[in-house]
Amino acid sequence: MSLQFTKPFVLTIFGASGDLAKLKLFPSLYALSERKLLPEKFLIIGYARTPMSHEAFRQEFLLSIVETYGKKNGFSAKVANSLLQKVFYFSGQYDAKEDFVKYEEFIIDLRKQEKLPETALPKLAYFSVPPFLFQSILENIALTNSKSEKDVRIILEKPFGNDEKSAQKLFHFISRYYSEEQIYLLDHYLGKGAVKSILSLRHANSILNMLLKGREIASIQISAVEDIGVEQRIGYFDQVGIIKDMFQSHLTQLLAMITMSIPLTESAESFQREKYAILSALSFSPKKENLLLGQYASYRKIPGVKKNSRTETFMAVKLKIDRESWYGVPIFIRTGKKLSQRATYIAVEFKKMPFQKEIESNRLIFELAPDERLQFRLLNTHGSASQYEELNPTESISCADDLCLPEYAALILDILNQNKLHFLSFAEIIAAWRITDAILRFRKKSRLPLPFYEDGVKMPKGEARLFRTSREKWFEL
Repeated sequence: MSLQFTKPFVLTIFGASGDLAKLKLFPSLYALSERKLLPEKFLIIGYARTPMSHEAFRQEFLLSIVETYGKKNGFSAKVANSLLQKVFYFSGQYDAKEDFVKYEEFIIDLRKQEKLPETALPKLAYFSVPPFLFQSILENIALTNSKSEKDVRIILEKPFGNDEKSAQKLFHFISRYYSEEQIYLLDHYLGKGAVKSILSLRHANSILNMLLKGREIASIQISAVEDIGVEQRIGYFDQVGIIKDMFQSHLTQLLAMITMSIPLTESAESFQREKYAILSALSFSPKKENLLLGQYASYRKIPGVKKNSRTETFMAVKLKIDRESWYGVPIFIRTGKKLSQRATYIAVEFKKMPFQKEIESNRLIFELAPDERLQFRLLNTHGSASQYEELNPTESISCADDLCLPEYAALILDILNQNKLHFLSFAEIIAAWRITDAILRFRKKSRLPLPFYEDGVKMPKGEARLFRTSREKWFEL
């Protein structure tokens, strides 16, 4: 169950006039208030370049809450209005130290006005800005923060750099000003209830860990497909493509959670260490049959996209884990936009006994979307040996409605409680960039084609070629 945070705090949202803040952060703060998980006294301050009054910012804040929760049962205007009384706005540049000096003075005055304790408070800085602004803000916070207030928590959201080299550069830059304990590297996928369940299920159930051993597994497949395009995110997506957007962090994290060794202690450091052990051992064999890319047919018709855009909207890749315990186990990952369905799931196929050649393999399936459930596919016979029936013991792995929080709300609460279990380490990020860069280098060097696929197809043509050297095929829900 989520833990209430009881101490006063100050949360600054840099980039508060942007889409991420409006779509995710403001509604998440309402969700925390509605569940009574926030203290009586706190400040939420939007920092952005756009000139705006406190009241105008509060109206934007309220609008985002109403658009998310206003039509749902249980929406409380009283809770929303109470939250708005703790919301303020400051207009300043991100690269101007003098504006950050003024901002510190603004916080001091605001704390007196709102009668917050004079003792040092946790100061959270959420970076809802493009990555190219990170360094300016990081430096200015460090240079202007009051020395008496040492509890500064920096919240950075993916993407962390554009490649391995830039991620390392960001790590070294941050290390000049902040300790590792102060940095929260956020991938919102890790805040999803079903994703968090993977770790908790593995940590609590020894039978799962007995099954999830390389010697027992024939293959692992991870699928994350959507039936929508990228219109609302086109400015960002067209510059990065689906490899960097989905594979680099979201899907490599899912793979690490399934294949990592479970540590004895349930601590952030131990989990991050075990995930890094997997991510650093990931390997891509540079062959054309191991990578398939595609672009949905209407992509280039989106306003702002170049007619000759080479941005991929689909990828399927075959990997391996260069560790003795996972030797010979192929890993298949695919993700795409504008396909026939929305689904995210992990399918673990188990090896068969020599006499089981003609029957389907047993599978363990972690379904993360649209439903959140765990399936273990078994076979049973009635009559002749050729008449098999598939049994699907299924149980939901979603949290109960009265305990569920939106992913951003859950992660913000974790930050307040200094729980880093569902956050990344820079070592993991750099290792994930290393395998991503290897795939991107091969794409460029081999001049891999980027075929079109029709909007709404089940899968692009040719996606089965990854299985040419094995007997598997893509598992479909």
